[in-house]
Parts: sequence; structure tokens; C-alpha cells
Amino acid sequence: MKRYLINHNCIYNEDKNELKTADNSCIVKMTSMRCRCLSYIISHAENGIIEKEELATELWGNRGQFVSDANLTQILYLIRRDLKSLGITDLFVTVPRQGIKVNDNISIDPIAEDKKPLLNITRWQVMFVVMLAMTLLSLCSVIEITLF
Repeated sequence: MKRYLINHNCIYNEDKNELKTADNSCIVKMTSMRCRCLSYIISHAENGIIEKEELATELWGNRGQFVSDANLTQILYLIRRDLKSLGITDLFVTVPRQGIKVNDNISIDPIAEDKKPLLNITRWQVMFVVMLAMTLLSLCSVIEITLF
């Protein structure tokens, strides 16, 4: 999953289903449906107009053709409301009878993922394993001496 910096002051985190200000002063939790919708809008921002049917199919699959425009309109309204609470207005605009288009004046930049080390072992854990290994080796040598 990805994180995006929107308009230089808002971070959208797909993993956590949240929007927050860059300084973490305000956090907005989103439903998974709103997150899926926002993620789709962001990933297709460069394609121009995102048609309503395309978005409905992405969100509801084959059932998208049976979902009313009101459901999609409600989700888009809630996303706009969430963004507005963080100071972002008009991330996307409605194109009448077609769909939506992402505002070219608002920047959306992916945030590089932090590379986590494969093993997060502390110095004390290494020392414990070394001491355990030395203890086992010395026990093995004692047992070997008594057997022969």
C-alpha cells in the first residue's frame, strides 16, 4: 500500500485508512469504501476524466451497474468533506454527465516507503544467543568427557 502527500499539507495513508495533516494535528479515519474510491481516483488522476461507470465498477464490481448514482455521489461527497476538514477543497471536480476529474492545481505526490530492516535484533538479543550457544557448547563438552 502507498502513502501520498496531497497539496503539500495532507497525508493519505492507504494502509491505515486515514487522512491526516502533515504535522499530525488532525487525523480523519475513513471507511474502506471511501479509501478504495480515493485510491482509485489518485491512481487514475493522470487519465483525465474518470467515468462514473468505471468508478462504480471498481468499487462494487459486477454489481456496479445496479448501484444508483446516489450511492457514488454520497461517497464522493464524504471524501470531499473529509478532505475539506483538512483544508483541501476541490481535489476533484464533477464533470456533468461524465464523471470526475482530478484538479491539476493540487499536487499529489507518492511518499517513499521506509525501508525496514529484515531483522530488527537488539544488541542484547545477540548477546543472549551467543551466551546460550556458549553454554550449550560447554555442556556438550562436559557430557562428552563424562561419557568417555
